[in-house]
Amino acid sequence: MRVLYVNQWGGLGGAEISLLRVLERLRHHSITPMLACPPGDLAEGARALGVTVLEVEFPALRRGRRLREEDACRLREAVARADLVHAYSVRVGWFAGRLCDQMKVPMVWSVHDLFAFPWQRMWLRGVAQRYAQAVVAYSQAIQRQFGKGLDHKLHYIPHGVDPTLFSPQPPTARAEVRKHFHTAADVPVIVHVGRIMPFKGQHLFLRMARRLRSKHPQAVFWLAGDATMGDWRYARKVKAMSTSLSPQVRWLGFQHDIARVLGAADVLVHCSTRPEPFGLVILEAMACGTAVVSANSGGPREIIENGQTGLLTPSNNSKALAAAVCTLLVDAPRRYKMAAAARQKVCDAYTLDQHVQRLLALYKTLS
Repeated sequence: MRVLYVNQWGGLGGAEISLLRVLERLRHHSITPMLACPPGDLAEGARALGVTVLEVEFPALRRGRRLREEDACRLREAVARADLVHAYSVRVGWFAGRLCDQMKVPMVWSVHDLFAFPWQRMWLRGVAQRYAQAVVAYSQAIQRQFGKGLDHKLHYIPHGVDPTLFSPQPPTARAEVRKHFHTAADVPVIVHVGRIMPFKGQHLFLRMARRLRSKHPQAVFWLAGDATMGDWRYARKVKAMSTSLSPQVRWLGFQHDIARVLGAADVLVHCSTRPEPFGLVILEAMACGTAVVSANSGGPREIIENGQTGLLTPSNNSKALAAAVCTLLVDAPRRYKMAAAARQKVCDAYTLDQHVQRLLALYKTLS
């Protein structure tokens, strides 16, 4: 089966990293993948896997905005060569959907986002109703925003990770990673991973760090991620904010091998300021045997069993975050037990192989 994947971004966010992992696994199945996306790290990563890439720029969804003629021709040619199109982001559900409808090619539409406004959810429903033969929802929170009447098209297929790549690290490997980031082997490390943007809550993480300093003066705080697909103004603001916490804050930048970073930390803090659609890094940390503290909303509350496989706290509350992290730092046996249970949950229900098999089963129903 020839499957064309279409994505609106050229950078590497959580959805794009997940897509590259899916493309890599498809080499072991009877799928010939192609990718249409803007130039950038996603395109280069796909080419490194041997995937045919067509570079297409997708404009913002404003009234009257259309693909440039050369981009429209490339996308049309790619759709014509495909047995199935998988639109991997919201915007391309519109651009690819209309072509698929004209050319009678079935389309799967992945929705990674949660939308706050009723008109946005109405638009989602309209595109799904008219153009998509199937919609992939990565969390039940995403699924619920479509309302009723589309159950026959909605498929709950959560993301997955490879537990052989994301796994607990031996002490020597942890110490080596910490040394690379100028961090002692025996101090508590709390990490935040995400694009630098207000939604991801780096400012909340730093407020939490300020509260923790009095009880854990040796603790070190890692921030992994950059503003390539985020917010440069916000990045400057939070970096200035972190100066008061120097030298306990380490800015790691974007990390291609995030497994080693997560495996070398003691606690991952996930503190998005509004409901997170899924939270892939939570699964990654759980698979690495790293304890997780997260805001209690959106996808994370579906993944984490509070008190069993992680701790959930009220959203936008740095005091509650600090209290939860402190609880785990002072009670190492509880932290280890929770982390072990979290890894087992990933191995049981959230593996990359399970994710790919569910996608393949969906593709077969549409071929």
